[in-house]
Amino acid sequence: MGLVVAVNPAVSLCCRTLCENLEDLTLAFAVTAHKLFLELLRDDDRKVLLEQMRKRSATVNLSAKPLPSFYDIPASASVNIGQLEQQLILSLDPRRIRQILIELHGMAERPFWRVNSKWEVPPDYVNVVLAIKDNLTRDLVYILMAKGLHCISIKDFGHARQLFSAGLELVTEFSPKLRQVMLNEMLLLDLRAHETMAAEGSKERPPPDLVSRVRGYLEMRIHDVPLRQVIGEESVAFMLNWRENDYLTLQVPPSLLMSNPYIKLGQLLASTCKELPGPKESRRTAKELWDVVVQICSVSVQHKRSSDGRLGLIRQRDSSLGIMQRIVRVRPCRPFSFSFSVVVRLRMIMIISTS
Repeated sequence: MGLVVAVNPAVSLCCRTLCENLEDLTLAFAVTAHKLFLELLRDDDRKVLLEQMRKRSATVNLSAKPLPSFYDIPASASVNIGQLEQQLILSLDPRRIRQILIELHGMAERPFWRVNSKWEVPPDYVNVVLAIKDNLTRDLVYILMAKGLHCISIKDFGHARQLFSAGLELVTEFSPKLRQVMLNEMLLLDLRAHETMAAEGSKERPPPDLVSRVRGYLEMRIHDVPLRQVIGEESVAFMLNWRENDYLTLQVPPSLLMSNPYIKLGQLLASTCKELPGPKESRRTAKELWDVVVQICSVSVQHKRSSDGRLGLIRQRDSSLGIMQRIVRVRPCRPFSFSFSVVVRLRMIMIISTS
C-alpha cells in the first residue's frame, strides 16, 4: 500500500510561506515541482502560490524596449520543464511560445532553441540570429523563424503569417537587419501562397502591392542584409509567370544578375519572350542563355582535352536536377519551352560525351 500523507493546514501554510520568501525564482519553481511538496499543499494554498509565482515570472522582460501589443501578456507558472518543452515544440501561437519561453528561462538558463533538432534556420541567417545578446529574445526569434519556415514548407500559410508577423514586431525595435530579413521571408511566404492558389486553378492576378514588393526586393541594395538565393529565384519565376518581361529585361540591377545565375536566366528568358530578334541578335541571345543554363546545371566541372585539341566539359549525370526544380515553377508555355529545350540539349551532349 502507498503512503497517504494528510494535508495539514498548518503544514500547507508553512510550505506556501517558504516558497513565497524564496528570492530565487528558479529555486522556487524547482521546490514547487517536487511531488511531496505538492501533496503537502492544500488546494487554496496552491492556487495562491501559483498566482504569486505567475506575477513574479511575468516581470521577466525580453528587451529594454518591449512592444506593448506583443509583450503585455502574463506568463503562467508551470511545474514541469519537460511538459513545457513539449508544449513549445507543438505550439504555433506566437504569444503562447513567448509565454512558455519566459517560464522556461525562469527555471533554467540554457539555449531552448535547441529543444527540437528539426527547427532549422537558413545558414544565411544563423549568425545574425545567434548574435542577439539577450538569451530569451534569441530563443524567441530563432523559434518563430524556424516554425514559420516549416509552416511555409507544408503550405500552412495562415500560421506562417502569424509567426513571421510576431517575429517582425519583435525585432523591429532593436535590429534593422533582422527586420529586413523578416520582411524578405514574408515576401517569400506571399509568393508561395499566391503561386499555390494559381496552381490550384485561380486566375486572379497578383495584387499590385505584391508586384511592387517583388520589384523592391530585386532592386534592394542593403549590403549587410543576408539574402537567400531562393527568394530571388521565386521572385523571378513570379515575374515570368505574370509576364513582367519588360521589367526583367530592362530594370533588374546588374549586380544581382552577376551574383545569381537563376536571375540571369530569368532575364534572358524574358528578353527572348519579349521579342524574337534578328539572326545575329538571336545567336548572341541563344549563346548567353545556353551559357547560363550550363552554369546552373554544373554540379562539378572538369576539363578534358579532346583528340582535336579543344577543351570539353565532363559533368555529372544528375547535374540537370538543379535547374529542373526551378523550371517547373514557370507556367507560361514560351519560357518553359525555351528552358526545357536547352536542358534537353545539355542532356544529349552529356549522353554523347559519356558514350
